[in-house]
Amino acid sequence: MQKLSAASYRLPIQKKLMRLSGYIAIGIFAFLLFFYYSFSSSLEQEKKAQSKNLVESSLGIVNYYHQKYLAKELTLEQAQRSASNILSSATYGDNGYIWVNTDTGTIIVQPYIPSLIGKNMFDWQDSTGKYIFRDFAYLAEQGGGWITYSWPKQNSKTEHPKIAYVENFKPWGWLVGSGIYLDEMQNDIFWAVAKTSGILVFGFILFMTLAMLTINHFINQLSTMAVRDGLTNLYSKRFLQEIAPTLITNNAVQNYTLAALFIDIDHFKSINDSHGHARGDKVLMQVAKIIESTSKSSDYCFRYGGEEFLVIGAFTDNNSAYALAEKVRSAVEQLSFQHNKVSFNTTVSIGVAFYTEQDSSIHQTLDRADGKLYKSKMLGRNCVS
Repeated sequence: MQKLSAASYRLPIQKKLMRLSGYIAIGIFAFLLFFYYSFSSSLEQEKKAQSKNLVESSLGIVNYYHQKYLAKELTLEQAQRSASNILSSATYGDNGYIWVNTDTGTIIVQPYIPSLIGKNMFDWQDSTGKYIFRDFAYLAEQGGGWITYSWPKQNSKTEHPKIAYVENFKPWGWLVGSGIYLDEMQNDIFWAVAKTSGILVFGFILFMTLAMLTINHFINQLSTMAVRDGLTNLYSKRFLQEIAPTLITNNAVQNYTLAALFIDIDHFKSINDSHGHARGDKVLMQVAKIIESTSKSSDYCFRYGGEEFLVIGAFTDNNSAYALAEKVRSAVEQLSFQHNKVSFNTTVSIGVAFYTEQDSSIHQTLDRADGKLYKSKMLGRNCVS
């Protein structure tokens, strides 16, 4: 007979813990989605803010040379050339730069496509059909702002979607701008979010794993306590409720004789009264040890309650079940205990019953075994019925 492992028994709290783990996993997934969208939105705003700050800083440089011109320290041509030289060198990242054109569309600063410097692009259209230099001029006239368009990357003729911030330096009629290629921004955001969320998830999973392992360790101990008797380490009566359906199922599909042996220590109350409960506990432990060592490895041995024990097992025939009962009875009869230099012995009475197809549950079999145990008591104890 296949024996159900006690390790497979789960307390209700373990089942709740497993459900809780599922809810936590769903919660982590929802958190990651929320984190991705909120964090990516924050990073996008941060990158746009950086572009705006670069434009405003560039306007500060232009204004500085404009003041030099007003103070007559530089000519207008010298001031504009000095400002454009500095802005031309203000590149960043893979494709980031400051560009400048006039409000009429003539390009003044373009670090990555220097061949365009001096050209008028007012009527030029990008790949989407936008007159972007007209849009730059209109946006700057409104006080500056953001605009989307398509523009080639460095060393490439292919246009890519871009978003740029533009402001107007009115004294010179210059439009100063800087932008971000959308694919690069999304890629940067993705890896920044992935890295940050990866660290968060790793830390969270590590914490949850340690917490779950610790909790599960203690719950497994509780589970063992729930199915094992603390004194004798035999199975508890509670575990019988767990395995009862398996016992019946296995018996139905395999050619076994399922038997229940009810075992009761004779005159156990007098042992407690005469020798104390501590000595009574030792008797229980020794009897339990004999029952477990005598039974087959596939048998289930229970402390049913008080001084009552139960063995449920599959036997090839009725005689083998009786033989086990007699073996247990004989071994217990030979036990000897000492208390205050006084020796005493104990015996057990055993009732044996067999599961039949007429039994609606294993408990009917147990009731008959209990009746047979009562018969053994009536016959004078220390016998098997």
